[in-house]
Amino acid sequence: MDLLLPLPAGLSVYTWRPIQRDDISAIQNMLIANSPVDKPDTPPSEEHMRLLLAMLGEQIDQNTLLAVAEDGTIAAAAMIFIPAGEEELVALTEGIVHVNHRGRGMGGYLLQWMETRVRQAFGHSEDGRPQIMRTSCTVHQVDRIRLFEQYGFKTMRYSYKMRRSLSQQAIKGPLPTGLKWVQWTAELDLPLMHAFNAAFSEHYGVEKMNEELWGQLFTGVPQFRGDLSYLAMDGDAIVGFCINWVEDNDKAGTSPQEGWVEAIGVIPAWRGQGVASALLGHALQLFQAAGLRRAALEVDAQNPSGALRLYEKHGFEVARETMHFVKMLN
Repeated sequence: MDLLLPLPAGLSVYTWRPIQRDDISAIQNMLIANSPVDKPDTPPSEEHMRLLLAMLGEQIDQNTLLAVAEDGTIAAAAMIFIPAGEEELVALTEGIVHVNHRGRGMGGYLLQWMETRVRQAFGHSEDGRPQIMRTSCTVHQVDRIRLFEQYGFKTMRYSYKMRRSLSQQAIKGPLPTGLKWVQWTAELDLPLMHAFNAAFSEHYGVEKMNEELWGQLFTGVPQFRGDLSYLAMDGDAIVGFCINWVEDNDKAGTSPQEGWVEAIGVIPAWRGQGVASALLGHALQLFQAAGLRRAALEVDAQNPSGALRLYEKHGFEVARETMHFVKMLN
């Protein structure tokens, strides 16, 4: 494998190659070993790793890197996902180092490798679009924060992962008069994308969706559940929506099934009329009827729309705070 940049002396003892799909269990073992130090809010899940690799698709050979120790254990892994955006060239990056192999320059090498690969993928764009690397970590991972800052990343935003038990009764709220519930269908997917763009047009850091990007990030992923995703419609027009996912973590026997509110939004003309609250309450009832045990979502800590208050009203509590970093490449 062409590593794109030289290995530091201490890292040549490892075997370096792209991630393969049959590496999932070995990567899972690394994450389990890291858990006492990294303190994830949920146990590592092979299902989650399968979904990440599925999102990479054909990018997996060029945009992943694995370091294998002499005893065959996974010492480090890096992944780059480049969504098909139009307004910006964005690379979402993630690097993980086994707790027993930290302090050897491995994390810094992964960051440099990812940046080199991203610059190669973006090339010398002449259309003026920003070229951006993004990464994240929880607020307690001070070693990662120092590493990101050392390599030129700037704090962009904070977000909260919020969670609630589905043993609690969901708040039932009706839609405003004149609106109706409609379950997601493939025929409504494109109008839903346009409603999403309208709802999030002024939201910080949200890329305007095209059909390819929409499928990559929302309704084309394996965890999307069309049967649990509903729209609020005024005649033939979508005015609000709640897009829901399920990651079946029980397959690995590690954590309860979780319903994930991936996107909830209301177009500007219908805000302030209880549409979002009705959508969220309806989603929680659907999760309960599906036998799920808890619900979760992520919200921008600086969201100006009052979303945090809405989620707290429906019983969600903060489970994790994440820092999001960005590095401009041009």
